[in-house]
Amino acid sequence: MIYSYSAISSFESCPLKFKLAYIDRIKPPRRSIEMFLGSRVHEALEKLYRDKLFGKLLSLEELLEFYNERWRREMSDTIFVAKEYDAENYRIMGQRYLVDYYNTYKPFDEGRTIALEKRVFFPLNDKYWVSGIIDRITEVDGVYEVHDYKTSLYLPTRKEIEEDCQLALYAIALDHLYGVKDIELVWHFLAFNKEIRLRKPSYEDAREEVIKRIEKIEEARKRNDFPPRESSLCPYCSYRPLCPLFKHEYRLEEMEPEEALHEGGFTLVNKYWELSQKIAELEEEREKIRKKLVEYARKNEVQYVYGSDRVANIKIYHNIHFKDKVVVESILRKEGLYDKYAKIDLIKVANDIKNETLPKHVIEKLKKFMEHKENIKIYLRSMEREE
Repeated sequence: MIYSYSAISSFESCPLKFKLAYIDRIKPPRRSIEMFLGSRVHEALEKLYRDKLFGKLLSLEELLEFYNERWRREMSDTIFVAKEYDAENYRIMGQRYLVDYYNTYKPFDEGRTIALEKRVFFPLNDKYWVSGIIDRITEVDGVYEVHDYKTSLYLPTRKEIEEDCQLALYAIALDHLYGVKDIELVWHFLAFNKEIRLRKPSYEDAREEVIKRIEKIEEARKRNDFPPRESSLCPYCSYRPLCPLFKHEYRLEEMEPEEALHEGGFTLVNKYWELSQKIAELEEEREKIRKKLVEYARKNEVQYVYGSDRVANIKIYHNIHFKDKVVVESILRKEGLYDKYAKIDLIKVANDIKNETLPKHVIEKLKKFMEHKENIKIYLRSMEREE
């Protein structure tokens, strides 16, 4: 099985949990301006270093001319902007990235360029292979450097970078391709004109972590279990028209207004909301009546209150509530009574089985006592969302 870098590294953040390698080959129905910006900046930096390989040092004016020409040529109606800015704002941002980078690294002779936009394909073990693209590989005094350009407006902490499996995969790729162990990983955060370098004696521990992620992908594929999960990255995703969270919205947008008003899901949600509002109002009214009934029973010292064809049986219980659960547990443990009152948390056991945090042999023993049930809930929320 072959996996892309993005398929593996996006496990925690991607709304669809795992993007398998073949997903990366599906042409997205639209592209975000952030993706478009990243592509144009990467193209410009690739040209900068490729021309340098042929002995030509691009001037800053030539570099920007190339960038702007590619921007104009590739811009289309399929590019969308999620925020309140327009495409021109992003073009200017990308131009600033290139100006800052050019002025910082000119004349671009920091080592020997080994490869540009290098497509790599390498094994993690006998079963799993990974594919991806490395922006630039450079050799400096016998040390191989992997350079990766980032155009996002987020500057991660060093800890986040050290824990990112993408960098480790780059190192494993270079070891496979060139047989080199002395590798330095360099991230260029162009929006901040900063670079962060990382060098470790070994990246082999990351190999096992990546294999575990892939095994989770395999299990998800067998169960066809890819639940969508909304995040702050959703507005910038090119696959929203295919995602279960958003594709109905895009289906409505493609309809004429009159047709959309009578679309099945649209009318059902409106009816569900209308009934939910009425139920909420009735629940509120019922609670007021309940309190008055209790007050009436107390005042008149009665338990049964009679209506026309129903009798309200008003029972008042006095239960004990503990203020501090930890203290209670501590006292019971000391007195040897804890096991008498302890109760197994089957919900936690079920979650640990789903997350595979229980040992595999324990899960196997529990399987014959397990059954899978659907638990369906419907939540309503306002159409207004924070951007």
